[in-house]
Amino acid sequence: MPATAPETSTPTTRVPTRALAVAATVGVLGFLACVTLAAAWYPGGTWMNRRAVGHSLWGNYLCDLMQLRARNGEPMPVASLVARAGTLLMCVALACFFEQVARLARARATTQVTLARVTRGFGVVGSALACAIPFLPSDHARVGHLVAVVASFLPCLVACIAAAALCLRAPATSRAVKLAALVTVIVGGLDGGLYILAYVSFWLGYVPPRETQLLVNELLPALQRVAMIALAAWILAVSAERRHH
Repeated sequence: MPATAPETSTPTTRVPTRALAVAATVGVLGFLACVTLAAAWYPGGTWMNRRAVGHSLWGNYLCDLMQLRARNGEPMPVASLVARAGTLLMCVALACFFEQVARLARARATTQVTLARVTRGFGVVGSALACAIPFLPSDHARVGHLVAVVASFLPCLVACIAAAALCLRAPATSRAVKLAALVTVIVGGLDGGLYILAYVSFWLGYVPPRETQLLVNELLPALQRVAMIALAAWILAVSAERRHH
C-alpha cells in the first residue's frame, strides 16, 4: 500500500480531498484578505501604546481588529466586521485542513491511525469553538472572549501537534509543509502557553516584576503573528499538495 494511501473511510462516505483542499485554500486567502483590509482601516493603538497610529504588525493582536473600538478609542465598525468575517473563514479553513492531514495516515499503521483520529477529533472541536471568538470581541465581552480563546486553543494545539507528527512521518509531504508545521506548533504553543500563564497569574494575584510584564506584553502579539503566518502557510502548502491527490 502506498505511503499516502488511505485513510479510514471509503470515498463515498466523505467529502473529496480535493474539495477540502479548495475550501481550505479559499478560507485562508479570504482570511488574509479580510485581515489586511481591517489592518489598513485600523485607526491605531496597541496594548503597549494607545497613541500609536495605524496598525502594528507586531504590536497588535488579531483580536484587536475585531473590537468595535480600536485601542486608541476610535470606533471601527466596518474594519471590525471585516476582521470577524475573515476569522470565521479561517475557522472553516482550519477544520478542512485538519481533515486533510488526517487522511495522510496509512490505514495499516496503528500509530498513524491514532494520530489521524486525534487530529480529526480535536481539530473539529477546536475549529467549532473558535467560531465563537468573532462574536465575543474583547472590548465588549472580555471574559467571554478569553474563555472562547482558551477553550478553542487547547484542542487546536493538540490537533496541531498530532497533525505535525503526521506531516513529519508522511514521505510525500514537502520540506515546506514540515517546516511550517514545526514553526506553528513551537511558536503557537509558546504564545498560547504565555497567554494562559499571564491570565492565571493575574487571577492568582501574582504580580511579576515590571521588566517581565513588559517583555511578555511585547512577545505575545509578535508570537501570535508568527504562529498565524506559519499556520496559514501550513494550510496552503498542504492544500496545494492535496489538490492533486
